[in-house]
Amino acid sequence: MTDRATGEGIPGATVLVKGTNNGVSTNSDGTFTLTAPTTGGTLAISSVGYLSIEQAIGSSDQISIGLAADNKTLSEIVVVGYGQQSKTLVTGAVASVDAKQFEGQPVAGLDQVLQGRASGVQVTANSGTPGGGVAVRIRGNNSISASSEPLYVVDGVPINTGSYSNIAVGNQQLNDLADINPNDIASMEILKDASAAAIYGSRAANGVVLITTKRGQAGRTKITLDAYQGVQQTIKRLDVLNGQESQDLINEARTNVGAAPRYVTANPTSTQQLFSTASTNWQDEIFRTARVGSYTLSASGGDTKTRFLVSGTYFDQQGIILGSGFKRGSGRVNLDHKLTDKIRFGLNATGSRSLSTRINNDNNIYGVLSTAVLLGSQFPVRNPDGTYGRDPFSSVENPVAAATEPTFTARNNRVVGNVYGEIDILKTLRFRSSLGADYLNLKEDRFVPSTLLQGVGSNGLGNANSRYDISWLTENTLSYNKAFGDHNLSVLLGQSAQKSVQEGIQTTVTGFATNKITRLSAGAVKSEASSDATQWTLLSYFGRLNYDYKSRYLLTATMRTDGSSRFGVDNKWGYFPAVSGGWRVSQESFFPQDFVISELKLRAGYGQTGNFEIGNFASRTLFGVGAANLANYNGVAGLAPTQLGVRDLSWEKVEETNAGIDLGFFQDRIGFSANVFKRNNNDLLLNRPLPLTSGYASVTQNIGNLENKGLEFEVTSQNVKSDNGLNWTTNFNISFIRNKVTKLYNNAPILQGFASRVAVGEPLGSFFGYRVDRIYQSQEEINADIANARARTGNANAFYQGTSTTNQPRPGDIRFVDVNGDGVITSDDQTTIGSAQPKFFGGINNQLSWGGFDLAFFFQFTYGNKIYNNTRSFAEGMSGQFGQLASVRDRWTPTNTDTDIPRAAAGDPNQNNRVSDRWLEDGSYLRLKTLTLGYNIPSTWAKSAHLQSARIYVGGQNLLTFTKYSGLDPEINTFSGSNTSLGTDFLTFPQARVYQVGINLGL
Repeated sequence: MTDRATGEGIPGATVLVKGTNNGVSTNSDGTFTLTAPTTGGTLAISSVGYLSIEQAIGSSDQISIGLAADNKTLSEIVVVGYGQQSKTLVTGAVASVDAKQFEGQPVAGLDQVLQGRASGVQVTANSGTPGGGVAVRIRGNNSISASSEPLYVVDGVPINTGSYSNIAVGNQQLNDLADINPNDIASMEILKDASAAAIYGSRAANGVVLITTKRGQAGRTKITLDAYQGVQQTIKRLDVLNGQESQDLINEARTNVGAAPRYVTANPTSTQQLFSTASTNWQDEIFRTARVGSYTLSASGGDTKTRFLVSGTYFDQQGIILGSGFKRGSGRVNLDHKLTDKIRFGLNATGSRSLSTRINNDNNIYGVLSTAVLLGSQFPVRNPDGTYGRDPFSSVENPVAAATEPTFTARNNRVVGNVYGEIDILKTLRFRSSLGADYLNLKEDRFVPSTLLQGVGSNGLGNANSRYDISWLTENTLSYNKAFGDHNLSVLLGQSAQKSVQEGIQTTVTGFATNKITRLSAGAVKSEASSDATQWTLLSYFGRLNYDYKSRYLLTATMRTDGSSRFGVDNKWGYFPAVSGGWRVSQESFFPQDFVISELKLRAGYGQTGNFEIGNFASRTLFGVGAANLANYNGVAGLAPTQLGVRDLSWEKVEETNAGIDLGFFQDRIGFSANVFKRNNNDLLLNRPLPLTSGYASVTQNIGNLENKGLEFEVTSQNVKSDNGLNWTTNFNISFIRNKVTKLYNNAPILQGFASRVAVGEPLGSFFGYRVDRIYQSQEEINADIANARARTGNANAFYQGTSTTNQPRPGDIRFVDVNGDGVITSDDQTTIGSAQPKFFGGINNQLSWGGFDLAFFFQFTYGNKIYNNTRSFAEGMSGQFGQLASVRDRWTPTNTDTDIPRAAAGDPNQNNRVSDRWLEDGSYLRLKTLTLGYNIPSTWAKSAHLQSARIYVGGQNLLTFTKYSGLDPEINTFSGSNTSLGTDFLTFPQARVYQVGINLGL
């Protein structure tokens, strides 16, 4: 049984000898075996999502049947935990991203597949670093200190995610999701609410992403080649001062505070320099037009017994900043074999090897982009003697040196896969057993030569980190499916055991005799050498019951229990129940069978899930070992307590209620889905301070609570389907999610990052600082504020801003708002000034085809979020020796008073650059994320070249961005992986605009 359009097998189709009860369901590969009369009979074939047909039984003992897809959008088959289900019968909040939405488009990673394509799912590329970390949030941030990343399950194997890097290069992280080849993906289902995700228990608090890879189909072997090449360019560059302007500004800033000028025309002192004639645009020196390419070759096919898919991909991406890049080679083997009509087994395996060429960046003073912004343009790339141009009065590195001199590579080897076997004990009872593994090995090597400021003091610096993580999983399930007349019952029982072991070794060496030999053995001083090992285990039992009556009344009940080594000894087991129901009103006899509304389903559910990403030993009493942890004992080796154990420490808990409606219009040519949810995240891990007499500073306990609630809407429309071949479909989604902290320890706020604060009643990602009122225009205004402050406080020595005459504002300085109205500016006048949480976000995808041409364009958007642009606080601060943005040309001077940019003042005596809404910007944007135009070469032409099919296309990514944000990229977060320091930009690697050309060949 195959899909008539794709040739892929259809599992679960019903084949019945018409007029009898003699029938079977097709296997997972679409094959079936049925004893039937050789002549005179008729087969009735039906499957959810396809048009039913009847076919006469012939004399052959084999028959090939192709079904045409039913275009009703609500009749799809979706993957759920440990099984599949018709979308019409799903009662939870499940979003599906099918490969058809992105196939034929040059997507580089999993994040591009998910971003903007499912309601409630927010994907942020924290940095444009090739192979860098992404943040995926399903229905908001769900924790303060634990992970908020969803659980990823690839072909039934929960995989390890996160960054295993142990060498600091800034806030950027490695991305283990980069090991997943998007070309291998057949579909992704996102289990968003607790009723859908509870089958995964203590790991489902942040949602679950089920990734199903492509499989071979019975028939002739199909060989395909997909390849593209492209170039990447910067989307935007910052406008900066030229060399002369930069020197004049520094002199002005020093003169404004009574200091001697830095740059002079003759006779410089030890704190001065001669004016330079250089004018270097450092962004032009470190940004480049970079290449990107991907090449995938796959073969798939099989017969009624065995099906296979083998694929290999090579991906190569240069970074748009010198010195950065990412390469990945990967291969996949999927094999399914039917030993008998009742016994089947198979293999799913993928292996990859990636190489990240890394650079310092993202909140790193030695970073390449950091130095390109912060080093003034008055310095040359190289001095006349060939040495790198640097600022002798600053610690900022030469950007070209920062990009080209150090070496830092991260090599990652990864294998993910499982083997399975299943047996039909009865026609209605199936047992399945699988053994899976996820093996990861990371090797990092860095060398910083003595020619760099970072390495000159130590005469060269070398680091090495070697780390592996191996996780194995065994699962056994028993599934029962039976129809009792109009009543349909499906029961699943299962057991799962998983163990993960991680080990690592790190070494730091200094004192290299030469920069030519970079191995650690060449370093004279072994300043650090350490090793570590850790592990966790999880034992689980789970069950699910699905019931429906005439596909009209729907019920799903789930229970899972997890026991984990991570939990406290008094809380070893967690229990996670869920229940949901649905009513397909459109199946009722009273529902009007008109053309407008063709489907109406109401859904509601409640469930409990957990977050066990709390660390492996958070509940244990820990001891530190070795001299490094015992500095107070003169380096003598020994043991010292470092962490107080908590016997009842448990997973973070989630309770969620969800209600939804699914509608189909005009025979389901238009599909509409809406969800409303409320999620309470309780018992969040926080540190509770302890008296120092206890010997500990704090203890980790289940203390905090937060709440997420929201609305999600999805629309799928088949706008045009005409006889002349014109087809046009649209997928649109939009989400409104509100986040709020409801409990902390003693409800005391927690400061995070540069400007973030966690506080009760506020969302995670709130910004906390001062509010700007205006620019002081005269000394009279300042004196009036001082007089008012002294009158209000009764203190004859009080000041409105500052504490003494030496740090008083001057005309041209910022006047900050007295929030509490006490007449003076103190830390009590700091307040919430904005939030990184958007008011809404979403995406819209359009696909058109006509006469061999196809066009796909995808817009992604977010609105209402703020970005704290900390880059501006340095590059627009006019208080030090840093390079400055061109915007400071509009700074306050006695002849330019109509401005919101204060005067230049060395040392910033008025603290004009303090954390305030001066640096807060609107982060909303609308981005043309992908655009692809393709042409399918006529089959007669293709066959003349001995090809089954051929398609050429041109495409692009990030082609248009509409935003008011002044930084390089509105889609950023310097603090990659953080739940609390969101929406901060500090010298962050931007994303690239990409132009691509590619081919898809079928052999």
